Amino acid sequence: VKNSPGGGTGPPTALETPCESLEAACPHAVLSRYSKFLHSLPLVRGNFMKLLLSAAITLCFCAQISFAQDSKDTLTLEKAIQLALENNNLIKAARENINVSDARIQFSQSGYFPKLAFDQNSTRSNNPVYVFGNLLNQGRFTEENFALNQLNYPSPLTNIQNRFSFTQLVFDFGRVRKGVKLSRKGKEISEKDLEKTQSDLTFRVIKAYHQVLLSEEMVRVDEDAVKSANADLEKAQISFKAGLAVESDMLSVKVHLASQNEELVRARNQVNLARSNLNFEMGVDLDRVYTLVKPLKPMSAESLDLAQLQKQALEIRPDFKQAQLANQSSKLAEESAKSEFWPTVSGFGSWETDSNKYWTTQGNNWLLGVNVHFNLFNGRADQARLAESRFQERRQRALEDHLAQSIRLQVQQAFLELQTAGERIVVNEQAAAQSDESLRIIRNRYQAGLATITDLLRAETATTGAKTTYLRALFDQRLSRASLELQMGRLGTISASIFE
Repeated sequence: VKNSPGGGTGPPTALETPCESLEAACPHAVLSRYSKFLHSLPLVRGNFMKLLLSAAITLCFCAQISFAQDSKDTLTLEKAIQLALENNNLIKAARENINVSDARIQFSQSGYFPKLAFDQNSTRSNNPVYVFGNLLNQGRFTEENFALNQLNYPSPLTNIQNRFSFTQLVFDFGRVRKGVKLSRKGKEISEKDLEKTQSDLTFRVIKAYHQVLLSEEMVRVDEDAVKSANADLEKAQISFKAGLAVESDMLSVKVHLASQNEELVRARNQVNLARSNLNFEMGVDLDRVYTLVKPLKPMSAESLDLAQLQKQALEIRPDFKQAQLANQSSKLAEESAKSEFWPTVSGFGSWETDSNKYWTTQGNNWLLGVNVHFNLFNGRADQARLAESRFQERRQRALEDHLAQSIRLQVQQAFLELQTAGERIVVNEQAAAQSDESLRIIRNRYQAGLATITDLLRAETATTGAKTTYLRALFDQRLSRASLELQMGRLGTISASIFE
């Protein structure tokens, strides 16, 4: 509403509101304008109607401010890791794998319980043995059934049999018990797999988070380089028009400016890609935009002992625990294979009814028994299974030894990379300061006619390169610290890599 009765200016629209961010918004001033507008309307002179309309406009305005607050959330590294652990599909899959292990434990424990079954059979036949036996089961056998003609050529008989049966394992030389132990070892392996997945995901989130910070800093560096190149081009054009520079100087600056613009385009695209990668690891929409609040700055130096770090890694690393559990599982599998050579003892029983009609019960009987099963020969399958379990145990032992050596090497590599990154920060920080001073001197010399445009452009390129190298050293230090904690098995939601 532009012109309302009474000379009011009307409520501000979205196009009229000059502030687009929460920091620049002036909610009290805007509400004051709404209040003046309400008093200018002749149809709402009554206090009650004014109150209702004022409340409605205030709610809409507050909702708009709330939307502006939520449109670009701030994101700390701790929150990013928390979102990833809640939403990432690999974590969900690892948790479901634990549920699978629970189901396998329940399945293996079923061997301790009796097996109950119910069967119903409906048959009809004139087979003499069938007719003779089922007449007895139905309780309908009479003297007439002893007639030779009836015995040899009986009339067809229908028998409806209802049977409840059970079997119960009594003793199997620990076969079921070892199977339950194997299943429980499998669950422990699944739990260690979840820990490893969480650590790996935490590392990837830390890397992606700092990659976004690095990319944003790279954009700022390239933007400064473009501004500096534009200023150089303006000075070169002025000098050329004044006859103080040749055309080649101006062309050289234009080529340099084009190169810096290209680097800026790449840097901005890299920011978008880094943000999408972070969102992917967190399990949120790829186009979601967050404001990262953790600055990219040097970490404090730590006194670390490599031998102690390697020892701790072998005690904590979840994948090494997995290897040890797999080796224990192989030993249990060998014991289980040996138990196949021993007999099993089980009890069984049944209770049944027999009749020639569904709605009557003419006879019933029960049965109890004990079964002792000896596995005398099954084509050497048990021997092959025992040999396989022994080979698997040797294989797991070799893999465990190999992983131990690999962990020591990984810890050493991460340790050295962290030391290197810390030294690079010191060197590159000095180089960045020196390149700034060198650029200042050469720019002054160029303005005084004591240096060429080539010297100036080379100094600007060196300054940009020094700043870029320093930023990469900061990124590498953060990543190396997280990598060291990952290789030691200590990377989690309370790690120093997250809070420092």
